[in-house]
Amino acid sequence: MSFRKLDYMIFYILIILFFVVQLNTPNISGVIAIFLISIITSLILGTITNLIFRKKS
Repeated sequence: MSFRKLDYMIFYILIILFFVVQLNTPNISGVIAIFLISIITSLILGTITNLIFRKKS
């Protein structure tokens, strides 16, 4: 099974933009939390979309 990396990158960018827009006061702990949450969420959502929409060979 081959996972498409584009799904992960798209979700990562969308999620990070969503959280950055909501960030009121930028501090280092908030930025680190945004990066970690975005990575975890994009891994979960990217895997789900890769499993649902499999590449036809």
